[in-house]
Amino acid sequence: MNYKEIFYKGFDAANKNLLLVLVKLAAAFVMVAGVVIAIIGLILVFGAGALASLKHYNFDNLSQLLTSNYLILAIVVVLIILVFILFASIAALYIYGGTCGMIARGIKERGFKFTMSGFFAEGNRYFGALLWFTSVVGAAAMVILLVLAASVFPLKYIINTMGDMNRMLSTFMTILSVLVGIVIFLFLVAGILAVTFYGTAAMVFKGTTAMQATGEALRFILKRPWAFWFFMICTGASIIANLMIATGLIGVSVIPGIGAVLAIPYQMLVQIVQVYIGLLFIAVLFSYYFEAEGLGSATIFDNSNHAADTSFAAPELEMLPPPTAAP
Repeated sequence: MNYKEIFYKGFDAANKNLLLVLVKLAAAFVMVAGVVIAIIGLILVFGAGALASLKHYNFDNLSQLLTSNYLILAIVVVLIILVFILFASIAALYIYGGTCGMIARGIKERGFKFTMSGFFAEGNRYFGALLWFTSVVGAAAMVILLVLAASVFPLKYIINTMGDMNRMLSTFMTILSVLVGIVIFLFLVAGILAVTFYGTAAMVFKGTTAMQATGEALRFILKRPWAFWFFMICTGASIIANLMIATGLIGVSVIPGIGAVLAIPYQMLVQIVQVYIGLLFIAVLFSYYFEAEGLGSATIFDNSNHAADTSFAAPELEMLPPPTAAP
């Protein structure tokens, strides 16, 4: 199977689950409605004047808040925000688990049809595992970012020492360090996201646990370096598509006369297309993982095993004959 067929398989799995777009839009609507209801509740309890006067409060000295008339209001607002974040995180993780499970079924099953009962079943099945998995990945990401942040202090000391000797060299090293730091940070974020998505693919296709999924994703990327670049290509394509759509929204809104009217339905269309792009992104990555691991009818290997191919085009994925004996 080649990359064209992988994309086709991903498109097919995403199109089989088109109703997931409505599910995600409905969830987003519920979240927005929850925020509106919370604000209305605060206005009814404390009054609109108390909320409006918060913008004039001096938050530079937070100790004053403990003795102010806004203490109860501040506590209630903080509790509402924490509850909302917790609820939103749980809902997002549940929807992500259900989405990944349904996309995996769409890839594996030829006659698959989307059902809400199946979606809830997949969400219930993977919610706990994804909770542990994202916790493990998040903890590892925090450690990596803390190490990266801690490296700033010795680097700053070195640059200051060089500045005492040569200011031009110090300026050059400062700019270079900032650029290198940005590149490293972006690659770390991309690597963490790649581990997250490929680890989720390992869970839905192989039934691995949270700890096993992390190791499986790392093994998959290290064994196939092209898998990381495939993830980067898909990510870049998604970002470009979303930017193009957002630019179109700006163009519609500036049309004289009817621009403001057309912007509302176009905004709704943009939301639908963006949700579908995210769905397609997951489907294509899962399709690649499914075929690369030999879980389909063919086994895929990437260009790292073919030194003869020196073109810049994406390498063709070739079929391997079945092994004659176990190693």
